[in-house]
Amino acid sequence: MSFSRPTAAFAAALGIGLSLLLAGCAPATDPEETRDSLKQVTEDPAPPEADDEFSAELHPEPIVEPIECTEFLVITARGTGEPSTNQLLSPVAKTIAKARPKLVEQLDLDYPADTDVKEGGTEGARRLVDTLNVQAEACPDQRFVLLGYSQGAMLVGDALSDPETRMVGETVGEVTEDAAKRIRAIVLYGDPRFVGAAPYNAGSFDPAINGVLPRPADALDAYADRLRDYCVAQDFVCQGSFDLDEQGHIDYFDNGMQADGAAFAITKLSKPDEWKDAKSGDVGAGDEQERPRGE
Repeated sequence: MSFSRPTAAFAAALGIGLSLLLAGCAPATDPEETRDSLKQVTEDPAPPEADDEFSAELHPEPIVEPIECTEFLVITARGTGEPSTNQLLSPVAKTIAKARPKLVEQLDLDYPADTDVKEGGTEGARRLVDTLNVQAEACPDQRFVLLGYSQGAMLVGDALSDPETRMVGETVGEVTEDAAKRIRAIVLYGDPRFVGAAPYNAGSFDPAINGVLPRPADALDAYADRLRDYCVAQDFVCQGSFDLDEQGHIDYFDNGMQADGAAFAITKLSKPDEWKDAKSGDVGAGDEQERPRGE
C-alpha cells in the first residue's frame, strides 16, 4: 500500500503552503523505553489507581470546564514525552485553523503523556470523553477534530471505543451519541493499537502487520468514514517490529503525512456557507466532499 500526497492544486486550494513543513525537530525517542512502557499495559494485570480516580461511575461530575463555543474545536493528544507545544500535531492543528479563520479553537489534551501509559492514558481518556460531552452540551453547534500521536493516538482510539475493548480508560465513561456525531475528523499517527487491515489506514505499512497492542478490528468502524490512521513500515510501534530503530516512529515529522492529515481533516469540515445550513439540518452536511487518498 503506497502513500500519496494531495495534488498541488488541492493543497493550494486548502491553503496549506510550505509553512506546514516547518514542524520543528522531532523529539528524541528511546525505543526500549517506549516498548517497555507499552508492554506494561498488558503484562501488569492490576488495574491502575487511575481506574478509580477517573471512574465516571464513582465520580460522575465532569473533570473539565466548558470552553469557548467556536464553530470547530481541534483537540490534540500528544505522544509520550512530547511538550504541549511544538509537538508533531501542532502544525496539523494550525493548518486546520488557518483553513477556517476565526472559527477554530485549539486544545491540547491535559494529560501526563509519560511512560506510565495505564495511569496517564486513563486520565487522558477521561479528559477527552468529558471534553467532548461537555462541549456538545454547552455548544450545540460546535464540531470536533481529534488528532493523536503515539500514546495520544492510543487514548483517542480507546476513548471512542466500547469500554470492553479498551486498554486504557475502561472506567472513564463513554462519548455520548450527540458528541460522537459532532466528530468531523480523526487523524492518528504511529498508533500502538493500529490494525493493519483496517480500511481507513494510510502510509507505507504492511497490512498484514498490526501494532504492538492492536485493537479489535471493528472497534472504530463507526468512525471509519471520518478516520485516517497513518503508519509507516519502519515504525516499530504501529508495525509491531522487534527492530527498535526510533527513526520510523518519528518519520511523520518530515514525510509529508502532517500535510496529508491536515488536508483530510479540512475536507471533512463544511465550507462556511454550508456550515450555516448544517446548523438547522443534518450534522453530516459536507461529508461527501472529495478527500485525498492515502492508499
